[in-house]
Amino acid sequence: MAGEAIVSIRDRKWTVTIADAPWELARGLGGLPELAPGTGMLFDTGWEQIVQVTTAPMLFPLDVAFLSQSLVVTEVCHNIEPGYIVTSTLPARYFLEVNAGELQGIVSGDRASVEFLPSEEIVVTVPDWMSTLTGFLGFVVMGVFMVVIARDFVRGALEPPKIFPVLYGPRG
Repeated sequence: MAGEAIVSIRDRKWTVTIADAPWELARGLGGLPELAPGTGMLFDTGWEQIVQVTTAPMLFPLDVAFLSQSLVVTEVCHNIEPGYIVTSTLPARYFLEVNAGELQGIVSGDRASVEFLPSEEIVVTVPDWMSTLTGFLGFVVMGVFMVVIARDFVRGALEPPKIFPVLYGPRG
């Protein structure tokens, strides 16, 4: 996921999750039981195009604003109920989904701004080569040991039984 941002249009602001990967664009807000007020999702389709938005997996109504490459609102769709498909009439690169009613008063031609929020850094520690090599060698030794045991077991199981002659000796 690309992260989070604050989208502002006129005097309104929404804290949004940014969706730009194919699976994020497909899933969107589908399946969420509700959306907190003042939050939403900003979708980046990668280039300007006619955009289709489906609300089939949605559980609540939405407002959708389509935005151009330069973040100008091209059109706004209000109160889209679950189960519908909305298609932009003009090419758009981005679209914003928020709770129904939250885009009231936003019109074509309004300019949006996006302020990206800093993402939490994930600290990746790289193990030193000696501990990696030691762990790998331990794995190899255990593997060889298991192969030898399995080989001896299988060989013993597949060999015909050995018959030893009965020796009769003096009984005393």
